[in-house]
Amino acid sequence: MHHHGIVGLILSAFGVGSALAHNHEPSWLESPSALHLDLSGPMNVRGDGQAWATVRLLNLTMTPQYLQSIQLIRDGEVVDTNQLEQTLVPVGKAAEQYRLLDAKMEAVLETDPEQARLLNTAMRMPLATTSAASIMRRVDPGSDLSGKWSIEINTLVHDKPVQHIMPVRFSRHLPLPNGSAIAKQWVLDTTTCHWRENGVTASRGGGTWLAGDQHLHTTWSLDAYVLDGTEEGPADYADAARALGLDWIMITDHSNIHAWWVGEWFFTPEQHETARQEAANYRVREDWPVLYSQEMGLGRTGFWDLASHILVYPLDTFDAPYLENPSSGLIFGHADCESEQVILDRINDNGCYGFIAHPFEEGTLTFSVWDWDNGATGWAGFEIWSNAGSEFQESDLASLEKWHELLGQIAAPSGGSLAQRPGFPTYFPIGIGNSDAHETGSIGNVFTYAQLNQVDPESLREVFLSGRCVASDGPLVTIEVNGVGIGDVAILPEGRGRAVVRLETTPEFGTVDQFTLVLEADNENLIEFPTDSASGYAVEYVIESPLMFQDVKYLTAWAQTDDLSRLALTNPVWLQSAAAGDVDGSGSVGINDLLVMLDSWGNCQGCPADSTGDGVVGIDDLLALLANWQA
Repeated sequence: MHHHGIVGLILSAFGVGSALAHNHEPSWLESPSALHLDLSGPMNVRGDGQAWATVRLLNLTMTPQYLQSIQLIRDGEVVDTNQLEQTLVPVGKAAEQYRLLDAKMEAVLETDPEQARLLNTAMRMPLATTSAASIMRRVDPGSDLSGKWSIEINTLVHDKPVQHIMPVRFSRHLPLPNGSAIAKQWVLDTTTCHWRENGVTASRGGGTWLAGDQHLHTTWSLDAYVLDGTEEGPADYADAARALGLDWIMITDHSNIHAWWVGEWFFTPEQHETARQEAANYRVREDWPVLYSQEMGLGRTGFWDLASHILVYPLDTFDAPYLENPSSGLIFGHADCESEQVILDRINDNGCYGFIAHPFEEGTLTFSVWDWDNGATGWAGFEIWSNAGSEFQESDLASLEKWHELLGQIAAPSGGSLAQRPGFPTYFPIGIGNSDAHETGSIGNVFTYAQLNQVDPESLREVFLSGRCVASDGPLVTIEVNGVGIGDVAILPEGRGRAVVRLETTPEFGTVDQFTLVLEADNENLIEFPTDSASGYAVEYVIESPLMFQDVKYLTAWAQTDDLSRLALTNPVWLQSAAAGDVDGSGSVGINDLLVMLDSWGNCQGCPADSTGDGVVGIDDLLALLANWQA
């Protein structure tokens, strides 16, 4: 360790919030108590995950307090104790100084930017004072999380005992959905437009759906350390992610912060290497994939020359190299970055690829929205949902709208694939979800499902660059068309399509009848499924139609709970109509199509080789192929 030691419907349905994912204000700023207490850590775990709580204390008064102990209590019995016997240094004066400077800066932001810059820089000292005075300890409840829990802080003030009590909730849930649940199936009769039950179905092929969070900041991100009091590094973050049921994480500490802070520079190649080595040691010791990289600043926007942000992901290795990211100015020295194209070229030239972070978020004197007119190429996609509190905000809605706008500009597939985009590593902008957590308690509050057989750099690269991803905070929604899944191109013989939309959830997120589930065609609602007639935690809907999908370019789906608390958003399945027998969508019927048809012979619902749509590849389909044969 270092330092001391769908637009209208979605808007109404999601309950859009207005808070930033991380507002770059200290966590104690609005504290109602003289003794500020923060709780973090994986307190609501999944599977056999180990829960814990991290307690951070800060004395916001002018009077010293003597901290005797921090105790974790269950049903009146002490479960864990931290015996401390140390002084909580008062930082009330520094806190008031920070609030005063902050108010003065806000007052002159528009009228006197140079004065605002000076005030912003002056805020470093009180921030340094408060961050140095906090005390952080961890309490462990053990494996049994039942009962009523509280944390008791025992202090002496003027030699008189003072006890502070905060309720805390621990819980254990089932593992996240992975696509393997037995689901009740419903089939749409396209002649009557009525749904009928069709028994149950097991998981669909193509690999298990695993979950990861690719936007995390540890103690090596200066804002996480100073504003959130985070002291945990990559190993603690990996422990927390495992407890929460994630299958991997990518840590992306800020590299565009160049500031001298309480005796050390941030962010240096040496710090990057220390954190990277901690992640590497954890992988060896625990055999669990924690990847280490960085979030870079790029571009200059407005009077303040603020940067937008991009996440760096390694192509072929578990860790990305340290990439230079010069910056300067303002409270964390994070403005005046190089241009978007310079940074993107640096990322791609060093064995990495980049996803634009929170493209429609901005922070006062900290970072800017992405400039969609900058002409920069080389990015793979962007966060369509990014929030440490699992909220879907106005900025996320804007990201979703922009994403669909860009998908609409992609040429329809031909020859069985999408056209390459010159200068880009992906055929279309990939949409992902991340938490942007700055402390362990927010890890995985938004994450990405990916269809994987194993978690290694090559597999992650493949799913993130192909778009086999679902942004979520819990439920899993998938689409399959004619046997082809999310991110790929489905061939529709003479426009015939068989779409399978599946929703999986757990008791943590609610039964399927508590969700709205929608299939979209080219960003327009196509079908809202009758989930109110379903029950349990997994449901599957099948739509087979010779006409419904023939003029559609891409399908997406989303699900959200009726109380607006849970959400999932898929990437697209692309559709291409083809002549009967043109199984590979190449535009001609030949030997390759015949070989694929013979390989699919027999029962094969939704196969591109099933040109008659009867669920069987047989003699009639062969005759249709031969009728269209091109020598």
